[in-house]
Amino acid sequence: MRKLFIAMLLLSSSAFAAVPVSQSIGRIQCEIPSGSVTEIALAAVSEEYTEAWLDEYAVDKITFGEAYSEILSSALPMTNVIASSERNGAVTLKSLDNGTVLSFIFRNGRIVAISQSP
Repeated sequence: MRKLFIAMLLLSSSAFAAVPVSQSIGRIQCEIPSGSVTEIALAAVSEEYTEAWLDEYAVDKITFGEAYSEILSSALPMTNVIASSERNGAVTLKSLDNGTVLSFIFRNGRIVAISQSP
């Protein structure tokens, strides 16, 4: 019985230890579900920021472009990217190459807001 308890304890503690955590973005997703906001965000940051990008990802091309063009023009494309756990339709991405951190808020599969962390 004691061996079973120890085995269960080791298995449960190793499951928690396997989840990587970033100091800047928190828990990191290791598996990206198909069709998730994380999958969409990862695709979006891998591309250059263009008018076609706005058509593909932004909720409203004109107001979104006016609000976020400066951030996106300087940040995209991002490489070697990790993603935080999704929370309430939002996900944060970080480039391990240059440290850029962008948070995306989604509605109905489209990006409605972005923020950049220092």
